[in-house]
Amino acid sequence: MSKRWYRSRRNHFIIIVITTICIIYYISDSWRRGLNMDLTRRTETHAERSSVVVPSNIKKSGRESVIEFIENQIKESLQQDKGQGCNMPQLDPFAEELVALERKKQPSIVCNDPDWVKCYLSKCWVVKDILRTTKDLVCTYQDILHQTDWKRHLGPVRTIKNGGIFTLEKSDHIKIKCKGKRGNSGSETTWVGYHIGFRKSVERLPPPPGREDTYNVLIFGFDSTSKFGIMRNLPRSFNHIKNHLKATVLDAYNIVGDGTPAALFPILTGKTELELPDVRKASSNATLDSFPFLFYKLKKDGYRTAYFEDMPEIGTFQYRFNGFKQQPADHYLRSFYLEMRKWSKWMKKNSYCVGDTPQYKVMMNITEQFMQLDGKRFAFTFVADITHDASFISLADDDFLEFLRRLEERGDLEDTLVILMTDHGPRYSNIRGTVQGRFEERLALMAVRLPDRLRRLNPYAQENLEQNAAVLTTPHDVYATIVDILKWPQHRNPYRVPGADFPRGMSLIEPIPRNRSCSEAGIEPHWCACVNWKNVTDSTMMQRTADAFVDYINQLTEPQRSLCVPRTLKEIKWVMVQAPNKGVLSFVAANDKDGYTGKFGKAIKIPKQIYQVQVVVGPGHGVYEASMTYLTDEDKFIMDTKDISRTNVYGNEPHCISATHPHLNMYCYCKK
Repeated sequence: MSKRWYRSRRNHFIIIVITTICIIYYISDSWRRGLNMDLTRRTETHAERSSVVVPSNIKKSGRESVIEFIENQIKESLQQDKGQGCNMPQLDPFAEELVALERKKQPSIVCNDPDWVKCYLSKCWVVKDILRTTKDLVCTYQDILHQTDWKRHLGPVRTIKNGGIFTLEKSDHIKIKCKGKRGNSGSETTWVGYHIGFRKSVERLPPPPGREDTYNVLIFGFDSTSKFGIMRNLPRSFNHIKNHLKATVLDAYNIVGDGTPAALFPILTGKTELELPDVRKASSNATLDSFPFLFYKLKKDGYRTAYFEDMPEIGTFQYRFNGFKQQPADHYLRSFYLEMRKWSKWMKKNSYCVGDTPQYKVMMNITEQFMQLDGKRFAFTFVADITHDASFISLADDDFLEFLRRLEERGDLEDTLVILMTDHGPRYSNIRGTVQGRFEERLALMAVRLPDRLRRLNPYAQENLEQNAAVLTTPHDVYATIVDILKWPQHRNPYRVPGADFPRGMSLIEPIPRNRSCSEAGIEPHWCACVNWKNVTDSTMMQRTADAFVDYINQLTEPQRSLCVPRTLKEIKWVMVQAPNKGVLSFVAANDKDGYTGKFGKAIKIPKQIYQVQVVVGPGHGVYEASMTYLTDEDKFIMDTKDISRTNVYGNEPHCISATHPHLNMYCYCKK
């Protein structure tokens, strides 16, 4: 009996231990997976996880050591690239490889259940259809009152009967409940919704003397989308931005770090995260309220300010950081979305909708309304909910186009600096597994549209901006530009990378040196998308590129072979190959959860390489320079006549065909 009892107790104990271990594992695994709900975080493929190398000269903790490591990296790079400028890779936004990866079933966002109440600016009212079909209508309104980024509460209930107007006074955000009786059946019906407007009670400081008419600033951004992704998925909007609004798209705009904070801190403060106080959840209880954000400075300058972001669960300044104690701008959406999401989740509502309207469209609508308010205005709007799936962002094309058109129709472009941007390219999709995808991660959209008044007063500002479109630029330059346009010399950040000849952040309306390199702009090597031209020393490859060129021009003249003799290779002057940054090709992911440093693996295979060649051909002495693409897997060269230049005169060489086939003048050597 005692032995059986002992065995039973022992078995019970073993079962309890095993169960406890399983529970601990499950909780740990759930917590770990819970952290990965941040869709902006890079997820590594199996291939990327192999052969990962972490820099050995950096500790995994210790902020000072991270700063020192990054500074040393840039200093070392500066010794190599100072004054060399930047050659951006020539990428095809519609490359079949990328289009195929993004090609999916056409998505849709369906927002059912029409809203009973609508709000515009400070007024909310019951829509006509509900008034017409519902009797004994009673609506209650509760303000959603912001306390901190982590706390909010609902205000007292205010009741309005029979469709009366409700005026926003204490908050921009309200929860609404309505009930009534259907006209014919008399059955009771109810509706619950959330709305955004603009309360009248915002107090603004008077502008300092002489600063009454400084320019408005509107920054509108999309998350996790490269410049090329915008071209692919918002083609009508991109065409309007470039060709109708005449905004300047920065073709050599390069991010400076990992993720959204690395893009937004420099634009909104002029500094990197590591140059600001440590407010990470893991290491401090401090908040971001003391940071030198533009919206704080602008509020003191008499501006009305707005900061609109739509995914509070992964908020830029809340996911890793402690957020704000006080709301950072006059108009701020965090408490609204947190309260609405709580109810929507419980009701299993469509997360892409706010009532009967797609959430991205709500973001455009409230930005548009904000720009109609009185006084000087600064708005920063950042849309994230539709951008983590490239097929979903394509749904916004028509609405974004109309948003941009209305800005112009209302006359906002006269006195408003408009910045249209993305923070970085995809960091989690299949696209990033391609060579082009790695470049796209680093090449965000930055389009700048100067106010019409500034263009008239300072034509050189627009001229310099357009010239700077081809020069390496970064988020630091965007901050410097805003400060320059607002005539705020006291807020410039004069920081220079040690050893550099000019500041890290430079205004886009002033000339930026064309020979500016990544290190001089404060970009770490593995974030630098610039490519370098290197001399080819492999004699076999030199011969192959030269032969491929001669074969190509002979193919061009083949139809006129009775008149033009085949050209032959006389001399190879030089051959160069475009070499991407090794750090870009081997970068796998952030080495730490904050994205400060990187870890590297085996470099991804390059499917094509760009070569340049200068050769001399006979008969005669024709000197040519040409660019060509080598397809690695197919082992062949591709050329186009637009990429060929003849660098010496051809004189009378093509006399036999110049009248009938002038397009062959550069290649034909006539038979005597």
